[in-house]
Amino acid sequence: MHIAFRGRYYSRNRGLKYLAMRLILLFISLIPFCLKAQIFTNNAPQWGIVQYDWDGVYGSGVSTVDWNMDGWDDLTFGNSSGGLRTFINNQGNGFTYILLPIIQQTESKSIMWLDIDGDGDMDFYYSDADGRIELIENVDNTTFINVTALSNIEQVNIATEGSSWGDYDNDGDLDLYICRYYESDLNLSSEYRNVLMRNDGDFQFTDVTISSSTGIYTSASFQSIWFDWDRDGFQDLFIINDKNHVNTLFHNLQNGQFEDIASQVGLDISMDAMSATLGDFNSDGITDIYISDSGIGINPQGSKLFRGTQSGVYIEESELLGVNLIEFCWAAVWIDMDNDSDLDLFVTEHDPLNPYQENFLFENSGTTSSIPYEFNIVSTAVYFTDLLNSHTVASGDFDRNGWIDFVVHNIGNHTARIWMNSGFTTDPAHYIQIRLVGQLSNTVGIGSWIEVSAGGTTQVKSTHCGENYLGQEGSYEHFGLGETSFIDSLKIEWPSGIIDKYFNLDAGNNAAARRSYTEGYSACTDVSDTILCGPETITISATPFWEAAEVVWSYQETVPQDLGLEESLPYEILLSESIEMTLTNSGYYKYTVSHQGTMLCESSFQITNEFIGDLTGDGVIGSADILVFISEYGCLTNCVTDFNSNGTTDIDDLLFLLSIFGDSC
Repeated sequence: MHIAFRGRYYSRNRGLKYLAMRLILLFISLIPFCLKAQIFTNNAPQWGIVQYDWDGVYGSGVSTVDWNMDGWDDLTFGNSSGGLRTFINNQGNGFTYILLPIIQQTESKSIMWLDIDGDGDMDFYYSDADGRIELIENVDNTTFINVTALSNIEQVNIATEGSSWGDYDNDGDLDLYICRYYESDLNLSSEYRNVLMRNDGDFQFTDVTISSSTGIYTSASFQSIWFDWDRDGFQDLFIINDKNHVNTLFHNLQNGQFEDIASQVGLDISMDAMSATLGDFNSDGITDIYISDSGIGINPQGSKLFRGTQSGVYIEESELLGVNLIEFCWAAVWIDMDNDSDLDLFVTEHDPLNPYQENFLFENSGTTSSIPYEFNIVSTAVYFTDLLNSHTVASGDFDRNGWIDFVVHNIGNHTARIWMNSGFTTDPAHYIQIRLVGQLSNTVGIGSWIEVSAGGTTQVKSTHCGENYLGQEGSYEHFGLGETSFIDSLKIEWPSGIIDKYFNLDAGNNAAARRSYTEGYSACTDVSDTILCGPETITISATPFWEAAEVVWSYQETVPQDLGLEESLPYEILLSESIEMTLTNSGYYKYTVSHQGTMLCESSFQITNEFIGDLTGDGVIGSADILVFISEYGCLTNCVTDFNSNGTTDIDDLLFLLSIFGDSC
């Protein structure tokens, strides 16, 4: 599966040498896989997805977000003309397309699904190469309304490239940063700057570019990413720039203003940056950054991998790790394609002067290599790319088999490719896929930090909207689990400051491995039908993992009326000791947990002093209880031994008593 030569050996003048190497690669790859089918296969033709970017130059966006929220990743493609189409996933059985209310007149750029107005459904954002911006409200997944006129976003005839969304002021809604591709210093008026738009609710925005000090210009900005660089709870802003302009890292000062610290942390490199993608490739709990490069010019830089450190400084290690491609690269995305719990890397390529080149799929070697975390190009038995003019890429699990897939969008007369992953082992996939639902934070949880500990490895991911060049990742964060399907702990840090913790999770089947988590729900746990014996008492504690939470208890002696309770959590949570109540009375209890006036969750349970089957009242199901039962066998009226309440003491009641023999309260 692994190839001996590495990515740094690629150069622009490949010719016969490259062809010979590729033939050798093909021969080698066939040896171990002669009895196994191709792992990645293009399913676009059989699903009827014929999607082009006919007249594109720099590529159009692609999204794999499950925008109708039915649990299946959908597909949305940008284009250079005509109606904009989204393809609805038919639960793994192909796709059905519908037209969105946007007519493309030039090459579209960012296309993104997100909850702009905070009402719980996914709205749509669109930008194009002429500077056009469109906001589309999703009413009911079938009706879409153009609300751009409400937004106050200025329509200017200046090319945009990547846009990104993040909640920089932690007010619970998503703010917008637009990269405008402008290089000349002949006109430095405000419309030529990159733009930061603060979300004020109801699709209305305020331009805070100047006051925030984020309005860079003359830098030919390609893409921006919101992420919490220093883990202080506030989103920072990273911007990559083309034409050998220096990249920018804006540190969030928590007062609405930002400061460029790229030179302080090692990210101020000058390059022809095309895209950036974030991921913890070495599992040290720190975000790393991969930046693709055009690989042209007098002194081409090649693509760069910046390893993050505890101090916040980044160290460039692309050559050491084998991913410094001196090619005309565009989008890049981190994916755990083989579910071994480390991140692999996919990079697209299109050279306008030398078209029809290959894309690159690198496997992360993990810690087994003599050089820790070396990357190697996968064999052609895994991924046999066709030679296209590729720009954008996004990943998802379109058939929900637990193996991550990805889609590649191309320009010219090249249809999109949907590379389906059939799996790297004969065993079931071991993984967990997590969708976030915010309550105090934005409803889709953008800007959250997720930690998954399983099999002795802790994986971390931050959530984004606009990370990667014009590609929007799927709604579920995917974590491969290696050889285990049991998760020791899951930790979610939300933009609001709330921290949810879950323990001892079984991800042993597809249903359990793909789930949503709602902000604050770990503060409540279901304790149904708890039993008290005799004079014993029970202590129930409810503790959130954040400060200043309000916990309210209620009690009813009789069966409560409809409490309107949320669905109970599937797992019992270990809660630390902060709030306790000792419960001695039989009846129904409920507690709710709130934070800053917002109810996060509630749970109910019953306390009873009756230990079913304990006929002697000694707290143990023993021989004495069997003797009492025999004496009552055949009873027809008011029988204490009628455990199943069918009106008589019979064989079924005896079988029940025998099944709990030896139990104690």
